[in-house]
Amino acid sequence: MSATPSLAEQLAATDWTAWIGRSDRRELRASRDWVALLEASLDRPAPTADSQLEPLRHWLWLFSPPAWPSARLSGDGHGPRGPLVPTWPLPRRMWAGSTIEWHAPVALDATLEVVSTIEAVNIKTGRSGTLGFVSLRSRWFTGSTCAIDELQTAVYREAADPNAPAPQASPAVTAPAALPDGHWQRDFTPDEPLLFRYSAVTFNTHRIHYDHAYTTGVEGYPGLVIHGPLMGTLMLDAWRDAHPGKTPRRFEFRNLQPAFVGSTIRCGGIDTGEQTSKVWVRSADGREHVSGEVSWR
Repeated sequence: MSATPSLAEQLAATDWTAWIGRSDRRELRASRDWVALLEASLDRPAPTADSQLEPLRHWLWLFSPPAWPSARLSGDGHGPRGPLVPTWPLPRRMWAGSTIEWHAPVALDATLEVVSTIEAVNIKTGRSGTLGFVSLRSRWFTGSTCAIDELQTAVYREAADPNAPAPQASPAVTAPAALPDGHWQRDFTPDEPLLFRYSAVTFNTHRIHYDHAYTTGVEGYPGLVIHGPLMGTLMLDAWRDAHPGKTPRRFEFRNLQPAFVGSTIRCGGIDTGEQTSKVWVRSADGREHVSGEVSWR
């Protein structure tokens, strides 16, 4: 009698190409008041009457429409699978990274149309077990103009092994190290109120960011996980503060390993060439949580 195929073998043998090309279209308003709530949470100035949508503030509306009824949320707090999430038995999900390009300004309170399309679905197996990757392209339109073009990669993982050792939280930073000329860095220590406010303002109900018992008991983490897009926002905001008057044209980042609430993270970078910078989020011991690159004009 033949052995039952493993989960990896079953998923690898499944044809996932039917998901490629699936699309979703929705309208939303780039609310000035909603942006102000995020800026207050990040201790940044509120938008003024003539402000435009600042870089990465479009993430405020990634999770809000459709606003799933609470009764339809899955065990991890996310909305139900589909139409843009394959129905595979990989319960844990994380934002692996994104590439964002800005083509035109967006006025606050403008109506935006967002068109999201699955471009790729892949299964991989490694030391972390079986992983499912979904590449989702979202284009944000003002009228007929594509103002923001983002290719996001999400990774889906097997359920946590209760006997596996948990990842270790990063140590706290006591003081910033000196940097050579041309570098910049800022230290942040995201706490529970910030994670709560970021989850609330982005309508992100993923429980790893606010439910300690679930995060440690089910997902196997040592503490609440700092949002990947929050670290990306802090990283790019640190770059913006170090480059006044410069406008990012393209931002690419990858989430490498999680960071946990109460850990001090260092957002820094270095200009690497004409109108390009390498950026990162690191712990005090040099471990890299997020790596990225910014191109500007």
